[in-house]
Parts: sequence; structure tokens; C-alpha cells
Amino acid sequence: MIWKKILPPEGGGALRRLVRIRKEMFEHSLDNQSKSSFDKSSPPMKPLTIIDFQRPDDAADARAVSIGSKQQGWRISDDEVIGGFSRASLTLWNAAPSASSSSSSSSSSSSSSSSSSSSTSSSSSSSFATEDDNNLAFVRWTGHIDTRIGPKSRAKRSGFCAIRCPEFPLGGIPVGEKYNALEIKCRTDGRAYTLNLKVQSYFPDDLYQSLITVQPDQVLQEYMRLRQHYENDCKQEFISVVLPFRDFILTSYGRMKAQQRHLDGGIQIEHLGFTLMDGKDGPFTFDLARIRLVNYSAVEGKIMNE
Repeated sequence: MIWKKILPPEGGGALRRLVRIRKEMFEHSLDNQSKSSFDKSSPPMKPLTIIDFQRPDDAADARAVSIGSKQQGWRISDDEVIGGFSRASLTLWNAAPSASSSSSSSSSSSSSSSSSSSSTSSSSSSSFATEDDNNLAFVRWTGHIDTRIGPKSRAKRSGFCAIRCPEFPLGGIPVGEKYNALEIKCRTDGRAYTLNLKVQSYFPDDLYQSLITVQPDQVLQEYMRLRQHYENDCKQEFISVVLPFRDFILTSYGRMKAQQRHLDGGIQIEHLGFTLMDGKDGPFTFDLARIRLVNYSAVEGKIMNE
């Protein structure tokens, strides 16, 4: 039973995440050392992908989505825990067959799972990307925010939904000072989403947060800008949102702490996730394709050593 949690037969799992990330970080460090030996300077580290649903293991973790913390996959929650009425689901959309494999049977495409947050059970369904999704694998987090407070609830406010990635084991990802930002490849509906970053800390309730605020008109503008630089990589309205560590706010139990500690070194990421709690009733949709650690230059307005 323990080994099935560490190395699930369907893929994914804590040990595979640990080995892959440590291996890629070690390779990037060696690459940097070899370059610095020639020009006597230390260039920024290459971007490090920590989640990408194109990869089978990350896709397996998304398929294992669950309510609460009983499983090893992605976790989903909402204000039902405080008697609220908001509900959401998380669905993995697999890449459509490429043109080279279009002659093969469509049944060879992988199915995906979704988990709907309710008090009784989770549901599963199969979803596949359309041609407009450009064969890009992603998870779709969708639902409905309802700010009504339940009649038996003791809460003073309600209306939130949240998702969280699996934990990075054995102390988390040793970012240190190698990177200065997170890059989120996503597609939003313009609502204000919060990225939650849990790092190793002496205070277990500390959580660093940053906002993803992309207006619908900005989505198109950013898409056109990115397409000029990544013509082969970005042919849809997925955009790149860069969140510098220096802009994250330290919170605890949903409130900003009076004493702020900046993410300025020695960072070890234990897990991360997203919350929607903008105080607005109505449906929402947030698509997530990839998360990377990057070095971002605010002066040049780009990711370094891409």
C-alpha cells in the first residue's frame, strides 16, 4: 500500500516528482557551470519546469484529483466545508492526436478524470482537447462562486473555490536563490485568481500569495505578443504570466501578516495552488498548462536564458 502511494502503477507519485525535479535542477546547474567556465560569469539558470501536463506523470497526478487530502494527486476544495454553496471541478484535457497519428484509432487517446466537490462522492468523465486547443494538455478548473452564507454556518463570509498540486516531498523543491519568479502558462476568464505558494517555514500556517489579474482584452494582447516570439509554441490564447517572488505577500489564515518576510533566498517549495475568492457570484473557468521556475528580468521584460 505504501509503495503504491510513493510509486503509483498508473504513473505520477511523490518519488517520481522528487527524482525528476532534482535531476533536472542538477543538469541545469552543470550546464551553468560549464558556461561560466568559458566566459567567467554565471548566467541565469535555465527555466525549470515543475508541472507540465504534457508529461505522463504530471497527467497521472491530475487524473488522481480528489476532494480533501486522502490521495496523492491534485486536491480540490470549496466553501462547502464552512456550509457554503460554491462548487467546482478539475478536469484533465489530453492532447488531441497529432496529424501524423490521425490514421490511428481515436480510441487510443487517453481518457481524463474530473472530481466534483460534493459531500457525497466524486465523479469521473472523459474530456478531450479540440483542434482549437492546439494539442496542448492542460487542466480545466471550472465551477460557480456563490457568496451566500449557509443558514447553519458560523462564517462571516463565503464564496471560494481552491485547487492544490501534490506535495513535493523531502523538504520540497530547493530553489534557494537560483530563480526569482514563477511563470504560469494559463488561460483565464479575467477574474482575479490567487496563486498560493507554500514554502518551508518555521510557521506552518504561513502562505505566500500573488494575484493573477488578466483582463479579457489583455489576454488577446498578450497572446499576440507571445506569438511573435514563440510562433511554434503558442498558437492559442494560453498566455505566460510571470510572478516575481519579490511581489508575493505573506499571509496566514487568509489575512496579510503585519510582519512581512520577503521571498529573497533559501526558498524550498512544498506545494502550490490557486484560489478564487473575489466576492463575485457566477461561473468561472481557469485553464492551466504549465508552471516553471524562471529568472525574469524586469528591465528587459523577458525570461532569461530561455
